[in-house]
Amino acid sequence: MLRSEAAWLARELERLPAEELSPLLSVGSGHAELTADQPWIHEVVYAPLERRGVRVLHHELEPARGVDVAGDLTDPEFAASLRTLEVRSAMCCNVLEHLPDAASVAAAVEEVVAPGGYAIATVPRRYPYHPGPIDTMFRPTPTELRALFPSLQEVRAEEVRCESLLGYLLASPHKRTAIVRGIRSFAHRGDGPSVPLRDSARMLFASTAVSAVILRRV
Repeated sequence: MLRSEAAWLARELERLPAEELSPLLSVGSGHAELTADQPWIHEVVYAPLERRGVRVLHHELEPARGVDVAGDLTDPEFAASLRTLEVRSAMCCNVLEHLPDAASVAAAVEEVVAPGGYAIATVPRRYPYHPGPIDTMFRPTPTELRALFPSLQEVRAEEVRCESLLGYLLASPHKRTAIVRGIRSFAHRGDGPSVPLRDSARMLFASTAVSAVILRRV
């Protein structure tokens, strides 16, 4: 998650009543390594929620350190287990571009949201290829992202301009390793053509952006 994206999320979440957010399922956010590499996520997004009394449930496909609930959101059995946790809202940030079927997972996220609850989703709009383990290069506009959640009412849909890749990588606690990995990652385009390292280096200085939506079940 980019720092500017985290700041935007924090501002928007602050506007939403804690009782309508909690418990909040944070889809794909569970690995402890993510927090270690991007400490601003906890500091800017999750810590303020916790101070407001919002219970955050960190989710991943498989159990791991830092994961509260593990399972496939599109599995009816797992979806039923989430209902026992009385989840009210869901947050899905920088996840859909890593899935072969983003629409199915978005539909599952939509189903999690209780009446009066919210869905918060972000997906890169301008950002290079970054496998995790795959990147489908899904780069929707805010309108296209919003369309994945047809039964929810739009609260906000916005393209959030973010820092350059260099700025993001320099914020990592492991700056040198992050920069090397970053260049190697977006120099390779999966099944598509590779990007020359010189061009990849130029991309380090370009601004990035995410499409972000906040939706509510009325």
